Amino acid sequence: MSARPRPRDGTRSAYHPRVPVDRAFARRAGFQAYLIAAFSLVYAVVFLGFVHNHPENIGHAALAWALIAGAGLSATIATASVAARIGGDARWWLTALGVGYGLLSATHGTFAAIALEQSVAIGDLSPTDPRGLATFGLGGLWALTLGLEVRSGNSALPGNLGWLAIASGLDLIVLFFATVAGAENLVLITGGLASIILVPAFWIWTGRVLRT
Repeated sequence: MSARPRPRDGTRSAYHPRVPVDRAFARRAGFQAYLIAAFSLVYAVVFLGFVHNHPENIGHAALAWALIAGAGLSATIATASVAARIGGDARWWLTALGVGYGLLSATHGTFAAIALEQSVAIGDLSPTDPRGLATFGLGGLWALTLGLEVRSGNSALPGNLGWLAIASGLDLIVLFFATVAGAENLVLITGGLASIILVPAFWIWTGRVLRT
């Protein structure tokens, strides 16, 4: 059996999954990808500008959590459509992981936003997303695995998008461990890099691919 062909130009994989792509769903998913990028950028502005070092800004803190919830809900659609462009067993694992981390992240964001707005006392540790396990850890694992699949040629996605996914995934994973360790400076560096550059860039490019 001959080896699977690899990308020649570094822009698109030579492998295309046999399952046909639902174009209507893909276009809607592309819009959701754009929303994730927008949520990420607005979150960066709200958190860094109005919440960080300003614990009294309850309204802005609630908005920041609501943006995380919105991004999580959008991710349940966008990640499923992206995974449809991966071949083999990885497609199903990426679909389940993407929808799963999106729902857990959305639950955490919604819970925290409502608790802040209604002045409900809650614990410091979220049961659905402890220290960002879903939002950062599993989201990063999803992006990293996607990027590795794209670079291996097991995808109908642009090859260079795989590198961006790998970089974004690694940054999010480091952000999760930094959050667990309470390393505030590393959290600010990796979190800022993710919310301002890597995550928006990945999802804007992905949105264009899905809507093409």
